[in-house]
Amino acid sequence: MLSTNFDIIDGHLHCYERSQLPKLLADVRYTGARQFCALVTDRTSDAEQQWPNALWLKREHPDRAFVFGGIDFRQGAVPFEQQLQVLMDVGCDGLKLLLGKPDRRKAFGEPLDSPSLEPMLSLAEQTGFPVLWHVGDPPEFWSEQTVPLWAKPRGWWYDASHPTKPQIEAEIARVFARHPKLRLILPHFFFLADRLDDAERLLKTYPSYSLDLAPGVELYHNLTARRDAAREFFIRHADRIIFGTDFGIPCGWSRDRGMMIRRFLETADEFPVPQDDPLMAPDDRPPLRGLELPRDVLRQIYAENFRRLVGEFPRPLRGALRHAAVGGGADL
Repeated sequence: MLSTNFDIIDGHLHCYERSQLPKLLADVRYTGARQFCALVTDRTSDAEQQWPNALWLKREHPDRAFVFGGIDFRQGAVPFEQQLQVLMDVGCDGLKLLLGKPDRRKAFGEPLDSPSLEPMLSLAEQTGFPVLWHVGDPPEFWSEQTVPLWAKPRGWWYDASHPTKPQIEAEIARVFARHPKLRLILPHFFFLADRLDDAERLLKTYPSYSLDLAPGVELYHNLTARRDAAREFFIRHADRIIFGTDFGIPCGWSRDRGMMIRRFLETADEFPVPQDDPLMAPDDRPPLRGLELPRDVLRQIYAENFRRLVGEFPRPLRGALRHAAVGGGADL
């Protein structure tokens, strides 16, 4: 039985489609979260509705909706640091970067440690503005032979035209060395759930960095495979892990993915992934087994860590809110 008296913030969800916002809000409530953070991915043609949707959520739910704004990385866009300043000025709570995902890194055509990104990252570091940056992907996505069953029909693997995983890791390591004081959240556990020693070194080296728990479901399979070590890691680094569901993704989601994560954290149950979640099933891997974490650890993961990094309440919206100012479009 899951507890009903935790304060929960969903620190990682999306708002691609306006028609899906009622389901999104209902599923957040179903999971038990009182507040949530809507992430606007890099401003590309498949993401134009995210910005007005995120602002709508922030306007309609000013005490509940945090927003991490996105940047337009297309050729000819406003300089990135100027876009970041606008996001800060209009009342965003943080910056979302998808630039480290291999397909986005390929489209950008520059390394993650490119000089063109330095002024933006320096501004975020100097001001303590939170950044949630998707970097890399699970190693099995670099081969058609190893990609998970649920992803294979979609053709979701990387070929020789994409940067390799070691290349992306080398680029981001140089970014980390240049910006050690970023208030940085690395989602999906930075794809290190199968490399807990590397995750440990990362958190010890960079005290202002955190990991979030948004699925990929491989994260939970990898933690299950080393359950005892994973439980010790979560307890030892309870102040560096943030709850998130990845609700709101364009290909759909199960309302039970949030409860799956809670069950994994709160109980010692053995259970399958939600069979109606398009990013989890079909799945031929063994069932998950929960970590049954102490309540003080759960309180930190569910809300306290996010509040410390981002704020107790969302920042208020300001100004005329012309999203032309951050890359084009009509007034909200």
